[in-house]
Amino acid sequence: MHLFPDGLRPDLAGKLTRVGLALLILAGCFGLSIAPAQAGYEYCNNTSYVLKSAIAYQDAGNWKSRGWWTLLPGKCRTILPQDLKERTYYTYAESVPGHRGGIKYFAGNIPFCTKEGFYTIEGRDECTTQGFSAGSFVKVEVGKVKNWTTTFKEPAAFSIKKAEIAGVQRLLSDTGYNPGRIDGELGRKTRQAIASFKRSKGIKIGGLISDELITALAEQARSAAEETGFNYCNNSEKSLWTAIAFERNENWVSRGWWMLEPGDCARVIKDTLKEGNYFVYAAFDDENGETIVAGGEHQFCVADVKFGISDRKDCELKGYKQAGFMKVDVGKSAVWTQSFTYDQGSLALSD
Repeated sequence: MHLFPDGLRPDLAGKLTRVGLALLILAGCFGLSIAPAQAGYEYCNNTSYVLKSAIAYQDAGNWKSRGWWTLLPGKCRTILPQDLKERTYYTYAESVPGHRGGIKYFAGNIPFCTKEGFYTIEGRDECTTQGFSAGSFVKVEVGKVKNWTTTFKEPAAFSIKKAEIAGVQRLLSDTGYNPGRIDGELGRKTRQAIASFKRSKGIKIGGLISDELITALAEQARSAAEETGFNYCNNSEKSLWTAIAFERNENWVSRGWWMLEPGDCARVIKDTLKEGNYFVYAAFDDENGETIVAGGEHQFCVADVKFGISDRKDCELKGYKQAGFMKVDVGKSAVWTQSFTYDQGSLALSD
């Protein structure tokens, strides 16, 4: 077991709830654009990913966050149907489980409370102490308009139509079919892959792309993802903050935080495991406010907010903190579950 280096014992109960802290998820060139909408507040998904989305705003002087709405590739959806009354809104989206390559985030630096399922949460303070998670939202100034659209984009800059095709291509690839390049073009390989998938599911072959097809593909991808990946399970009686680190394509990556209540599990890596070694970390606040940590001698960068950090060098110079992780050898397993237990004042790991 290994504690944080001196002076690096954050208040985990307040993690993700501090206004103004920058979100440290690396989202690459993924982003969004904003423009007036046809009715209320509308989201458009111009990416090749199925997204789940949320929104936050003030309502009669009270903070409110709402989610999750599923956004299919190449589709728009009205999130708030009424005329807009506020001048500022906050948006957030992330790709759903089942896509290969990890979660893609469309996020900013303003924290609001979130939770699983469809939710409406009043307030934005002390999310974790209320049993909520927290996401870091993008601030959007809409001014005095009554309607607005936020469009989620990726580097390929697909049009709305090409995004739908690219989304089908990506999901086909995620489920083991070969649609060719994910380029938003309905070429021969893509048509053949669609027909093959439809035959396997008993879906009518005609009318190549439909919401039914995309939904079936997304469900297949989600089911396949459940048979792979790295899972954390909290078998202790404490609420845990957890993180993971690994090497991928010769680059070191550290990710966190996942909050696990007693008895909870979370899939912290959703792809087939390709590396033999992974590095795990867990912590909680005890009754005296002292942070107790399960970790080791392997140092990685971490942050006070939800993060995904590439590289493990010069953490402090880059504005991060540093923590010691414990190495776990998974061998050639495609899926692994790591359980945390509590024993005589310290957290322990068990397979």
